[in-house]
Amino acid sequence: MDANDFRAFKIENLDTYMPSFGRKDLYRICLVDGKSTVHFRDKSITINGIYLFFGNINTPYSWETESEQSGYSCLFTENFLKVAGYLDNTELLSIFNIEKIPVYEVVGDKEKANIQFIFERILEESNGQYLKRKDMIRNFISILIHEALKLNSNGDNPAAFTSKKASERISSKFLNLLNEQFPIEDKNRILPFKTAAEFALQLNVHPNYLNRLVKRETGRTILKIINERIVTEAKILLLHTDWTITEIACTLGFEYTSYFDNVFKKTTGLSPKLFRKTN
Repeated sequence: MDANDFRAFKIENLDTYMPSFGRKDLYRICLVDGKSTVHFRDKSITINGIYLFFGNINTPYSWETESEQSGYSCLFTENFLKVAGYLDNTELLSIFNIEKIPVYEVVGDKEKANIQFIFERILEESNGQYLKRKDMIRNFISILIHEALKLNSNGDNPAAFTSKKASERISSKFLNLLNEQFPIEDKNRILPFKTAAEFALQLNVHPNYLNRLVKRETGRTILKIINERIVTEAKILLLHTDWTITEIACTLGFEYTSYFDNVFKKTTGLSPKLFRKTN
């Protein structure tokens, strides 16, 4: 099996690990046992125990260990799922949604045993000779995702492989198009789409129609969703870069820094300058 496409390994006696914060080239699913702090987007979460972690290629994250770690990890490219049509299953990939917290606590012995068994099978098949082993591994990844959805305290449906109605499909496409623009890693690159009209043009629908469908599905207007996502990215850039506030405002599509300040303060209650200073 091509190691550039997929790889899996055991985590054993790991006591120091701090990957650089930033965009990753691979999707990652880990089962870890130990104490760690996960930094993702503008948040940090300390975990202690057995957890499943899901890292995607669009959300900056890093993992800081605070005790000896053990468990399993598998990494795979976007193409590894795309060739089998897995990326068309928005339900399947919902676990990698950047709005979700990417860690899921495994609290029961039965759940732990089930997930360990799946990882062991992934390791076995990745080192095997079966011609269809990639398909088997993709199926095991699907099972891992469903195990996480079962653990999700928010009550996500772990088996909703049903067709979506038009409003759900279009809203999902809008959110994907929005999120694909992030993270921002080059201050000379400006967001290509930042208004309802620009998104509607890409989706071949009228802006009013798009806004109506998105609000029906999410309870929020397109403008509110865009501003919240931009502010989330702004927090990341304020915390993890030395870019000036003017540079951050420009790359996020604001012609005037004062307008960026107003949007940021309306969402967070703080000005960008005060947010950076206090954090």
